[in-house]
Amino acid sequence: MFLLLMSVATARAAGRIALVLASEDYQKLPKSGIGAKRGAEIAEALKARGFEVIVSPNPSNATARASLRDFAAKAEGADLAFVVLIGHGVAWGGQTFFLATNTELGRATDLLSRALSITNIAQIVGRAQTGGVFFFMTSPTFETPIEGLDARPQFTSEAPKNAVTIFSSSARIPVSRIDAAGEQAAEALTKLLQQPSPSLSEAVKVASNGSMGAVFGRVDELSLAKPAPAPVAQSVASTTPQVASTAQKPDEIEGKLEAERRAREQAETRARDEQLRAERAQAEVLKAQADAKKAQADVEKAQADAEKAKQEAKRVEAQAQIAAAQAEGLRHAPVATPIEDTQLGQKQRRLIQQRLRDLGLYTGPLDAIMGPLTREAIMGYQKSRSAAVTGYLTPEQFDALLPNEKE
Repeated sequence: MFLLLMSVATARAAGRIALVLASEDYQKLPKSGIGAKRGAEIAEALKARGFEVIVSPNPSNATARASLRDFAAKAEGADLAFVVLIGHGVAWGGQTFFLATNTELGRATDLLSRALSITNIAQIVGRAQTGGVFFFMTSPTFETPIEGLDARPQFTSEAPKNAVTIFSSSARIPVSRIDAAGEQAAEALTKLLQQPSPSLSEAVKVASNGSMGAVFGRVDELSLAKPAPAPVAQSVASTTPQVASTAQKPDEIEGKLEAERRAREQAETRARDEQLRAERAQAEVLKAQADAKKAQADVEKAQADAEKAKQEAKRVEAQAQIAAAQAEGLRHAPVATPIEDTQLGQKQRRLIQQRLRDLGLYTGPLDAIMGPLTREAIMGYQKSRSAAVTGYLTPEQFDALLPNEKE
């Protein structure tokens, strides 16, 4: 009985295995335009092609990783291993990432722990004799834009020799058309897998939207038609060595997976640490640049203030020199004899008042009386001409005030 069970397990491990992750209803991001229903249709089509299919609709990050671990254990040594991803994807640092439904990003480095790397998935399917990763991408919209993210796929690592990675979009497709391209390619793959004898090359072609998507790696031509059942019965003699080999294989697989998991976690930790150091260094550089700009601005302001004070000092000095010259001129200027009231007729006195009123200096009545209001207005007129303030007009001032009224 034990030998029979081990024979069945061996046949199963050498068969076809597929993982379908379809994210549609996101918690922090807009809904994906393809839908989990399409993932279920592809899963049923793969089952009809003889695949053992692990399906996870709308998976959280933890659920997606658990499903991937389960798939990785079964993909080791399988004839054919496929991973089909449907949902939002972004690229950063030469890698493309599949976003689970609970993905929440604050910065690009969060992808290392909160999303699935297509590069890592490609390495997992490469453990089978032939593998393929099909990513039907849609483009997410973040409330706050995250620096460094790209909606188009990136794949800079070396693809496994026995695996191919297909993206439904590429740099040739505008961002506004990524969702439609993903839905078109997913629908085309569904219809192809429902045909009697689809091939792997046909699947790659339709999943990549002809030549519009992106394909990394290549594999030999392979029929995806459902294989004929393999005989299970084996002789005791031929089975015994296989039993021993198979009995050790799960432990070896688990050990390899654990070692790879630890190595991946260490790499992710180092990447996060490097990113944090780079961000801190960048912040220090920006702060130093800001401090330098502020210091430069303070220097320029101080120079401008000094220049302004210098110009103001020159202006005050010039005004003082002018005032001194005027005072000196007045001191040495001959004193003009003022006009006596008896020298002015009534009409002239009234015209003086009218002219002073026109100048805004006199506010009294036009009574031809040279009283205090008129004297005050004359004094204001003399001040405006920088003349000696006496309250009595000189002949020159009279002529200037009333040029057409000489007697």
